[in-house]
Amino acid sequence: MSADNQQATPESIGESPQRLYAEYPRKSRITNEEALLLGILFTDGCVSKKSKNCWRFYLSNTSLEIIRTFRQSMIDVFGLDSRRVRISEKEVNNKPFYKAVVDSAYCGWLLTSKYGTFRTLAYRGRDGRKIYPPTKLPFTSNTKISVLSQFLKAAFSCDGGINLYVGRSKTGYRFLIRNLYLSCDHPQLQIDYQKLLSFFEIGSKILPRDGKVLVRGKRNLQKFRRKVGFLEGVKITQKSTFWHNWEKNKVLDLALSSYGNAKKVLKLDKFLG
Repeated sequence: MSADNQQATPESIGESPQRLYAEYPRKSRITNEEALLLGILFTDGCVSKKSKNCWRFYLSNTSLEIIRTFRQSMIDVFGLDSRRVRISEKEVNNKPFYKAVVDSAYCGWLLTSKYGTFRTLAYRGRDGRKIYPPTKLPFTSNTKISVLSQFLKAAFSCDGGINLYVGRSKTGYRFLIRNLYLSCDHPQLQIDYQKLLSFFEIGSKILPRDGKVLVRGKRNLQKFRRKVGFLEGVKITQKSTFWHNWEKNKVLDLALSSYGNAKKVLKLDKFLG
């Protein structure tokens, strides 16, 4: 739902464009806390104009852990009083749904002056064509590896997940499918995410039609778990048939432990029906 606020239009792009060549800070390097915040804003969160002189930071999510991470990141990065981060809760489909909002002219100006806006969703041009707003991730090979790790941790926790389920061959043979993914439709960001993963020697594949960056294979999953991982406590949503309410890191650990011992998962009750 929060992603709707990132929906770009020709008019909004003209007013506050995402800059391909923003002057990223050199003297004040990106901190781990700022990287966490950026990872949330490039995925589930957004920054948009509330009025002429005020910006609104907005995040809605089913994960209270992600909401709390956003709140702490805003406090750490900008030195905000905790009361400035307004958190509310409501029930959607009998499940808790959280919203966090911060209104601030200074924080909005500070962030957008460094990175531009965070609009990533496509819009329709006058001729009906699908157009993606210009954007890029603000990192290079010179960025500290710990910063890249925090950014990817937040991004994969918000818009990514772990698949662990049983597949069947035409002959009825059962086997495990294990992979990690990050949902991302923007073509340039797909390339950027893949490049960031490569800095950790994590191989990945872009699936344009599915709008995903896919990580698979034992070594790649091991490297992701050791060097990146998901935010602690973040759980898989109700959309998952088998792993709803399991922590993402725990499902990843189970997937890794199943290499060489697939029966450990194949014999689970949820896969015997």
